[in-house]
Amino acid sequence: MLTDNCTCRGCGAHSTDMFFQADCVPTSVGRLETSAAEAHSARCGELNLVACHACGLIQNHSYDPEIVGFEPGYQVSLFHSPTFRSFVQGVCDRLIKRYDLQDKKILEIGCGAAEVLRLLCQQGGNHGVGIDPAVPMEVKERFDAGSVHLISDFYSKKYEHHVGDFVCCLSVFEAISSPVHFLRSLRQSIGERDIPVYFEVFNGYRAIAESEVWSVHYEQCNYFSLDSLRNTFALAGFEVTHSGTCYEGDQYLYVEARPSESGEQTLKLNIPAEFSETVRRFGNEFQTRVDWWQGKLDQCRRDQKRVVSWGSGGKGISFLSSLSNADVVQQVVDTNPARQNHYIPRCGQPIVDPLDLKQTKPDVVILTNALYQQEISACLAEMQIECEIVVA
Repeated sequence: MLTDNCTCRGCGAHSTDMFFQADCVPTSVGRLETSAAEAHSARCGELNLVACHACGLIQNHSYDPEIVGFEPGYQVSLFHSPTFRSFVQGVCDRLIKRYDLQDKKILEIGCGAAEVLRLLCQQGGNHGVGIDPAVPMEVKERFDAGSVHLISDFYSKKYEHHVGDFVCCLSVFEAISSPVHFLRSLRQSIGERDIPVYFEVFNGYRAIAESEVWSVHYEQCNYFSLDSLRNTFALAGFEVTHSGTCYEGDQYLYVEARPSESGEQTLKLNIPAEFSETVRRFGNEFQTRVDWWQGKLDQCRRDQKRVVSWGSGGKGISFLSSLSNADVVQQVVDTNPARQNHYIPRCGQPIVDPLDLKQTKPDVVILTNALYQQEISACLAEMQIECEIVVA
């Protein structure tokens, strides 16, 4: 059990405040089991969210990366969504143009399935190295004018020789428990060279401020605001050259930075006056939503309705694992084939292909991520499935 006044792992301040706790939270949304029995016994941990009033960073201070399961088989790719693919293509186009990424050496930290790295290297004729413990085995691929080399490991200083002309890291920095220390190590590896870096993370503070209660899960240990993200880079000796929000408006944050000539510094931060009230409101809203959904599922059980949810990622797992009557949901749909034929941790629902709904004919489909509502509704209409669609 943690107490208030934990040290912020971002800026090191002691002005922190614990505002949300949850027990028995699945420790991995990317490492899935192949049987319901194994899923029911999946490892769980605690969420203890702490807000720093000095820099605005929110963290899970109970986070232990050793129990997450970042290893081959960890799979969280969103690339099977047309909405997401279009976004990634736009990011790659912008980076290639802005940094003249043609015949350059690119390092991606936490490359996952390397969709982004492959696009950068295929389109720009670049030579990329991707390092990620989820890579099944070392792979070398050649394209017409570029290449990709994937290494199965965590990034560390032993790979600093791969720091070439450009460094990127997408949807990984949220899971690094000591973000400033990590960036300082990268800054040291860059040395005197003027190498640009691009980091992209989930917009965690926005999600908490807007009470998107299913957006918190175990391995996402950092919930950045744009200010706290920029400050993290400044503390590590980088100068932020561009920053902002992206993906459907403001789902993600991004920072583009270069080594700073003035060294490490602290930015002048603009912590919202309502910061304390915002984070404390989150816990109450979480319980309100849990109560409403348990009532909704109880009614579905009484009415003998067939219920499925759509989305087996972080939001989907957080939603189901928060409900005591989640067994009313019989299946979970996901378009990612690598997640199909697996089971939701702790709750045990099978993850199925959307086409399976033609057989099960659900009465209620719960969308655990409103971002894909239009995309999913079109898919259901195409399959001529008439049902109640509810956003969680």
